[in-house]
Amino acid sequence: MKETKRRSEWPARRTLRALGIPPTSYYRWLREAARAKPVAPCRAVAAVQAYEALEEEKQAVRDYACRHTELRHRELAWRMVDEDVACLSPSTVYRILREENLVCPWRRRTKRYRDKWEKAQRPDERWGTDLMYLRIGAGQYYLVTFLDEYSRYLVHWELLTDMGGVSVGLAAQTALDQEKKSWEEKTLEGKKKSPPEIRSDNGSCYISRDFRVVLEQNGLAHQRIRPHCPEENGLVERSNRTLREALEETELTSRQQAEEALEKIIRWYNEERLHSALGYLRPIDYYRGQPETLHEARRTKLSQARHRRRERNLTLTQPTLPLKDDALTP
Repeated sequence: MKETKRRSEWPARRTLRALGIPPTSYYRWLREAARAKPVAPCRAVAAVQAYEALEEEKQAVRDYACRHTELRHRELAWRMVDEDVACLSPSTVYRILREENLVCPWRRRTKRYRDKWEKAQRPDERWGTDLMYLRIGAGQYYLVTFLDEYSRYLVHWELLTDMGGVSVGLAAQTALDQEKKSWEEKTLEGKKKSPPEIRSDNGSCYISRDFRVVLEQNGLAHQRIRPHCPEENGLVERSNRTLREALEETELTSRQQAEEALEKIIRWYNEERLHSALGYLRPIDYYRGQPETLHEARRTKLSQARHRRRERNLTLTQPTLPLKDDALTP
């Protein structure tokens, strides 16, 4: 259009009529061309992110993740806070790992959340128990466990040769004898401590007379789940799955070797593994510790790290006063 107009020296509308182009289309094309013109480049100014993770913190996250490839990013984050490696939130740790392609894909599962009335509110309020079949050498054994539902702490476990009521009842009596001393100490301190309620499925050993006698002699209530509803005893079922997964790489050849392997795994489960349902604390922290104090200590570390990170990122010439623990508590 412009070349035709220049050669003919005609006005724009006469040129458009000669070419058979509607004026509205021509002027629309001009507007679109004007909007499509590239903007002159201006000097880019990088925005300063006050709380951006420092380079040494990012490197610490990468190094720690490479040393602990079996951990997910949330557990990784809280372990680094507890060990003073890097005080970063789980979301920040996830972004750092994703940038380095260090995040393992995982399959999302539908999770059933229990109602509040279903949950234990204190340690030793309810114990879940279940049996798990184990193949050891040429024989078969049964692992019976008693799990405190509030803290997910495995209170007691035994490896049985049969799943009869007598064997399971004796295992329950042993578990109760181990904990009675703690209950007596709580009673002397003025804290009333009642025996736990036992939750189990409807297996033959749990509905047997021998098991019922043990519970009655110790003043324990027994709650049996509905038939064909294993999710009602899901906490101990999930702990069994964790134990079985930990045993996958171990070949069990004898009972003694199996008991040693189980003792090591259950100690790891109770005293080392960070449990997602407990805010990534250990079961022993909830069973015999003070979880509120530990959570508050983590929040303090994160707040102080944010304060230091802000000063470094903004390169403040006049450092501000460090945050005190009293200022962080609401």
